[in-house]
Amino acid sequence: MTALTSAGPFARPASLKTFQAARRVCVAASAAALGLYLASPFVTLWSIGSAIQTHDMTTLGQAINWSELDASIKHQTLSGLHLERVSDDLPDFGSSFATTAVSNAVDFTVTQANLGTLVDQAVPAAIPASQPMPSFATLAQKASVRFTRLDQFEVDVPLPGHEQDTPLKIEMRIQNWRWKVTKVEFPARRAPIMQASAAPSNA
Repeated sequence: MTALTSAGPFARPASLKTFQAARRVCVAASAAALGLYLASPFVTLWSIGSAIQTHDMTTLGQAINWSELDASIKHQTLSGLHLERVSDDLPDFGSSFATTAVSNAVDFTVTQANLGTLVDQAVPAAIPASQPMPSFATLAQKASVRFTRLDQFEVDVPLPGHEQDTPLKIEMRIQNWRWKVTKVEFPARRAPIMQASAAPSNA
């Protein structure tokens, strides 16, 4: 009986050491998981950039959510057409015809099969021929990145030759445990900034 009682003080330090070791393992695992999560969108972006440079359309296509990207491009295209002006003249036909035509064109063009052609056309269109083609690393240095939600990541990339335009914006979301490109906003002319003058109008 005395032997069992005397073993108690030795058992407590042993159990305490085991608990502390388990806690350290949990903290280290949590820190590693957080680090992987924070790094994962950057790894995906690097993979996308490398795929574009090497023209690896299979890898690039796997990083795209086609239905959401399709909807994003349709929205931008229709916004650029200023259909509100068309509908004033042809309220029953003009707007619906243009919307259907754009929708069909985007559905036909924005596909995995046409991805190589899209990239070949989009890159020269986004960067003027008068500008030297920047490397992915150069673009990445100027990019602005942010987590807008736990499952959403956005990148703003100023493009050469578009200093007066909005940056290229790429939105990614976690889908099926992978980051996928869900939205791309191409550079557009910035709205003019109105400046009020304090001087009298008759001066």
